[in-house]
Amino acid sequence: MINPFAAARLPVVLQTEATECGLACLVMIARYYGHDIDLNSLRKTAAVSLKGASLKQVMTTAGSLHLSSRPLRVELDQLHKLHMPAILHWDLNHFIVLKKIKNGKVHFIDPGRGLRVMSLEKVSDHFSGVALELTPAADFNLLKDRLKPKLSDLWQKMIGLKRAAFQTLLLSLILQFIALASPFYLQLVVDRAINPNDPKILLVFLLGFGALAIIRAGAEAVRGWAILVYGNQMSFQMIGNIVRHLLRLPTSWFEKRHVGDIISRIGSARPIQEALTESVVAILLDGVMALFTLAIMVMYSPKLAALVFGMTALLAVLNLLLYPHLRRTEEEAIITKAIENTHVIESIRASTTIKLFGREAAREAAWRNLFADTINAQTTHGKYLVAQKFLETLLIGLQMVLAVYLGAQLILGESSFATIGMLFAFLGYQRHFTDSATRFLKEGIKFRLLSLHLDRLADIVYEQSEDAQEDSENAISNPAKKGDAGGNIDVDNVSFRYSDNDPFVLKNLDLHIKAGSLVAITGASGGGKTTLMKLLLGLYAPTSGSIKIDGQNLNEFGRANWRAHIGVVMQDDQLLSGTIADNISFFDPQVDLQKVYRAADAAQIHDEIVAIPMNYLSMVGDMGSVLSGGQKQRVLLARALYHDPKVLFLDEGTANLDVETEKKIADVLDDMKITRIVVAHRQELISRADHVFRIEKL
Repeated sequence: MINPFAAARLPVVLQTEATECGLACLVMIARYYGHDIDLNSLRKTAAVSLKGASLKQVMTTAGSLHLSSRPLRVELDQLHKLHMPAILHWDLNHFIVLKKIKNGKVHFIDPGRGLRVMSLEKVSDHFSGVALELTPAADFNLLKDRLKPKLSDLWQKMIGLKRAAFQTLLLSLILQFIALASPFYLQLVVDRAINPNDPKILLVFLLGFGALAIIRAGAEAVRGWAILVYGNQMSFQMIGNIVRHLLRLPTSWFEKRHVGDIISRIGSARPIQEALTESVVAILLDGVMALFTLAIMVMYSPKLAALVFGMTALLAVLNLLLYPHLRRTEEEAIITKAIENTHVIESIRASTTIKLFGREAAREAAWRNLFADTINAQTTHGKYLVAQKFLETLLIGLQMVLAVYLGAQLILGESSFATIGMLFAFLGYQRHFTDSATRFLKEGIKFRLLSLHLDRLADIVYEQSEDAQEDSENAISNPAKKGDAGGNIDVDNVSFRYSDNDPFVLKNLDLHIKAGSLVAITGASGGGKTTLMKLLLGLYAPTSGSIKIDGQNLNEFGRANWRAHIGVVMQDDQLLSGTIADNISFFDPQVDLQKVYRAADAAQIHDEIVAIPMNYLSMVGDMGSVLSGGQKQRVLLARALYHDPKVLFLDEGTANLDVETEKKIADVLDDMKITRIVVAHRQELISRADHVFRIEKL
């Protein structure tokens, strides 16, 4: 049975992968109707390839969620007739969710950028005319099937957090109780020193409360230092764990994401670290101290205490009303900034290409548009922060004015307050209460906003690493020791496609490679040669069939163990920032220079390196170096040979070399008696092959 009140609002779900806008739209609509599913869970059952998803595939996935689909061809002036929320086809390569149309404005959620509002005239520039209505089917059920990231999943793995929190809490308690003495000091000075005109007692008060001020300053300094030290330690541990896990994720995970977005997600660890070292303590402490101070105010004057509490409660309600807007706009600001950063990084990396094609102005214009989106998103978020600050300042100011007015009336009426000093003390406690209460509210809102950062980090930390995806028990219980790999490889009836909705790239392949042989893989461009290499390297897992190393399944052999026996040069390999020696040894902390020289000599690059003024200490990197394209490729080959591999994979690994140099390298590799698997189009390597395996495009 469908609950018509299942969802009060259409949630905003932003895509994580570059091509999963369709899945994100389905998650939003499913949640709207009461099926509370998360994007990560849906992705596991309905993965989308790098090519994206068609409308038919979106409808198929919607059916798995028990949503009935109705595809329509719609004119712009008929959009308002759609059953909303509905999915619209956008820019011929994207899907969005239409939320509502009001006063000639179209309100929609773009999975790539968040909630947007656009005029009908502007929508016409993007809308392709295809829409998809989705409604709950007869067998639709209300489910809670969403994986919600927990903060405890992060702090349980960090050392020293409890100790840091305890020390910070203890020092904060000392500071708070010292601060509570200040209003009492005002009362004593006014009532016991000024009115009786007693300078001696005033001096005593001065010395006593002056000592407390010194203690407070010392405690504040120690507390600040503790937060700084432990905060940095927590940040080092947390971000270190995240990056460690990130580097062990499958290649396919990186292929579906933008670099700017990945960096932005890592940055989400900083607010969490600050929350664990500061916000948790502040929430606990300020909540307790607000109640304690409220109790003191009640003893002074229940009426004024009720006024102060009522105004603060109103502020809390208004903050809760602002929270959904703060969360949404902060997420949109983060996303737009990540998109802008990706554009800048890509432009920097492709700076030479941009210059050669004369596209500087076009790239600048595109960046300005993205930067404008970033500024607009930050401005929208800032608008709600300004509103929050305005309400806080207004209510606290009115609270103080009313408290002074009513307090003075109480003194004149000879009621609760017997002295002016008591009024001063109450106002001091009132200030302390409002400070604690507003800090509690701010930190509480900040703490709730952590769900945004947790959701962003979840895309990294909850993704299975390569080690977790393979049968690690077999790899551990029956490992092949380093050096035992003989180089025999069997590909048995292997098929592969990127997702269940994509056509097969490779189908029913059988390939048997003997140790020490040279196998050339040929075929038309786009036929799957590089995909086969990635399967052999363990970067992809076969959709069906098996790959065996010396008769042992690759998963059982272990991907990391397999890669310890191989050397690889891929088409898109990069040098990293460092010296040539660093790159050949791949930054081996115990580099063997003799092996570096030997590998460089085998790759026919040694003589050219020593001719450079700084020879092996010359700096290179991915953005530029002293090396030509052919020299760079030979350095990459030397890197592949440095660890004396049993199997060498070359994906067009000699394509940039002249025929004579390629022949010399081939002669050296023949003498090494190692297994060589090469993807090649040129005859120098193909003619030497013991077996040529041609892949026909499906």
